[in-house]
Amino acid sequence: MGMKRKKNIHAVILGRLGGKAGTGTVKARTSEQARSAAMVRVKNMKNKAFTLVELLVVIAIIGILAAMVTPMFFSVKERAKEAKARVEVKALEVAFKSYLDTYKVWPNSGGGNLFSDGPIDDVILKALRGDRSPRANAQGIAFYEFHSSNDANDVWGNPYQVMFDNNYDNKIDNKPDVYRSIIVWSTGKDITDDKDDVCSWK
Repeated sequence: MGMKRKKNIHAVILGRLGGKAGTGTVKARTSEQARSAAMVRVKNMKNKAFTLVELLVVIAIIGILAAMVTPMFFSVKERAKEAKARVEVKALEVAFKSYLDTYKVWPNSGGGNLFSDGPIDDVILKALRGDRSPRANAQGIAFYEFHSSNDANDVWGNPYQVMFDNNYDNKIDNKPDVYRSIIVWSTGKDITDDKDDVCSWK
C-alpha cells in the first residue's frame, strides 16, 4: 500500500514536470526553443506598438484639429462679449430714460450746466447708481446697478459713450439719421474702428 502511494506521488511530480509516469523521463525545453519563444514574444510586442510614422501622423492630425478649433473658440468668446455689451448699452439707455422721466432733465456730465456727449463720467455714474445728490439725484433713486466705477466700462475695458438729445426734439444732433432721445454705445474691441461698435439704436 505504501509503495503504491509513493508511485502515484512520483507520477504526479513527473506529470507536472512534463514527463510520463512510469518512464522517469522529463521534457525540457532546449535553448533553441527558448530563443524561438522569445522571438515570438518580441514580434508580438512590435506588432502592438506604434511605429514612428504612425506617431507622427497622429501628432499631425492633433495639430490640424487644434488649429481648426482655436479660432472657433475665440470667435465664440468674442461674440459672447458683443452680446453682453449689447445688453448693457440697452439697459443704460433705459436707465437714462428713466432718469429723464423722473427729473425731466438729463444728468449733468461733470457737474456743469451742459449735457456733454462722450464717455459716462463719475458724476453720471453716481446719478444713475442712486447716490443722493441735490443736483444729480435728489431722491437717491437707483436707475442702474453699478458695482464700481469700472462698471461704466464695456467688456473690453473702454468707457461706454453717450449722446443726449439736448433740444428734447427726439433727434440726436450729431447723428442726423438717429431719431432718439438718447443713444449709448460701446467702441468695441478696436476703439478706432467704428465697424465693431455695439450701439443701443441698432
